[in-house]
Amino acid sequence: MARPKTFDPDTKLDLAMDEFWRKGYDGLQVHDLCRAMGLNPGSLYGTFGDKRTLFLAAFDRYASTVSKEAIDRVAAAPSGLDGLRAYFSHIVESILDGRRSWGCLVTNVAVELTSRDPEIAARVQAHFQRLEGAFAAALLRSFNAGQISQAAVGSAPFLLCVVQGLNVVAKTKPSRERLESIVRPAIEAIAKSV
Repeated sequence: MARPKTFDPDTKLDLAMDEFWRKGYDGLQVHDLCRAMGLNPGSLYGTFGDKRTLFLAAFDRYASTVSKEAIDRVAAAPSGLDGLRAYFSHIVESILDGRRSWGCLVTNVAVELTSRDPEIAARVQAHFQRLEGAFAAALLRSFNAGQISQAAVGSAPFLLCVVQGLNVVAKTKPSRERLESIVRPAIEAIAKSV
């Protein structure tokens, strides 16, 4: 008979997510994960499976929490442009307060793993499609409100690339001025397209 768990699996999964986010997949050994999560190997394997299975759960956790919170800002604002501004402001503040100083887990995974793991590549692609879809919906709302031109409606892929660039730049410990010098022209180009 298995002993009941004396820990909250969701809390431990959050710790694993942070470790993968900080150090990447290849940069972590199982003993590092055990130490960070405060678990012995038997508890880690018994609860989460092998390292790859734990990683996939951590990736999904990131997508359903950290990324979802950021993406939800796009739709929550009164106008599409306000939503885009809120999203990018959140990203900049998260980089500056240290939470995203590791970049973005999805961006990091895209660079590290997608070329060799089709299942992970599909997850990354699905995330990019969600984010681009949120941008596209905001741009359409802005167009319908007369805030941007028809030509700017197709800027969602461009904004996706701006975000990915920010996520890479985050690892260099940039200043607010540096981050805003990336974001401001991107939003202004879209807003001034009318």
